Amino acid sequence: MPAARAALQFQEPHVVRLSDKERTSGIITEEHIAEAISALHRDGLVVLENAVDVEHCDKLNEILSSEAEAMAELPTTHFNDNSPDGAPTGNMSQGPPLTPDLMYTDIWANQPAATVLSFMLGPKPRVNYVNGNTALGGFNGARQRVHADLTFNHAQFPFAIVTNYYLIDVSPANGSTELWLGSHRDTSFHDHRNGHPVDPDADNGDGRHGIYDNTLESEFGIRDELLEQRRAYAPPVQPTVKKGSVVLRDLRLWHAGLANPTPDPRIMLAFVHTPSWYQCPAKVVLPEATSSLVDSWANREVSPVQYWAHFVPADVDHKTIKFNPNFSSDNKGYLAMLPKDVSMGFVFKADDE
Repeated sequence: MPAARAALQFQEPHVVRLSDKERTSGIITEEHIAEAISALHRDGLVVLENAVDVEHCDKLNEILSSEAEAMAELPTTHFNDNSPDGAPTGNMSQGPPLTPDLMYTDIWANQPAATVLSFMLGPKPRVNYVNGNTALGGFNGARQRVHADLTFNHAQFPFAIVTNYYLIDVSPANGSTELWLGSHRDTSFHDHRNGHPVDPDADNGDGRHGIYDNTLESEFGIRDELLEQRRAYAPPVQPTVKKGSVVLRDLRLWHAGLANPTPDPRIMLAFVHTPSWYQCPAKVVLPEATSSLVDSWANREVSPVQYWAHFVPADVDHKTIKFNPNFSSDNKGYLAMLPKDVSMGFVFKADDE
């Protein structure tokens, strides 16, 4: 059996426990760097525990939790309702506040995480996406399809990593994310429901032509037969993660949002990083008032973090930011090397792209 498909000896995410000195100085030891990189390559995910000041988590959670109910009613809010039965999942996109006083450096430009990312993706990777994921209460039994956060043909090596910050302790009790550890190692877009080329002469018997409609978000997810095959030797886990942790996840990893049985929203922030050579076109919309802060992260000597940003003169309301998970590449050399036997899928694009 190929190593990538061998029965797993690890059934929980690997946790790298940072010291208080590492958290406050931002300097992570070489042993912890090696441990984190090894886990990311093996599992597709690693948890850096004690990476963030918990007071920052508490402040953001207070603000975002108070806004969640009203935000759920806004017509601009995007719900991630890619459920097997089409029912609402209570899984809502909810990004962080965009003012300098609330853009905490240990979340927006966490140095231990940035150090690991630079070794995984190359020097000065870019942040192309800032948002959040909220599991609202009251959707008992709901779940997303198992999916990877990719809707298009992609490489089979690390090219995009998301840093997730839970603002509270999370576990199955309040809707932690289902993870299929190691699934990133031998996956391609062919494994996705919309990853097959459309055959105009094929008939599925339901009036639709083609194997799958590769332009519909409703077809977002991993093919059912592959999930059952993998479940036999590497079943999914639903972990417990402490507040103050940063979770680094390869975007190719299979996962699914599950129901939050509690009445309180479970909020997780998300920052997607891509290599500079990858030339991802998506930009983070930020107010000009934040530009000096963002520049300071890009220019610092230790673990710089570069935002691929579009600065606007006015304030930016984080509650109405357009959902735009465009993690595609404009690099023609990279695109020429992608597998040729799969659909190109579809790409989310903002109005100004």
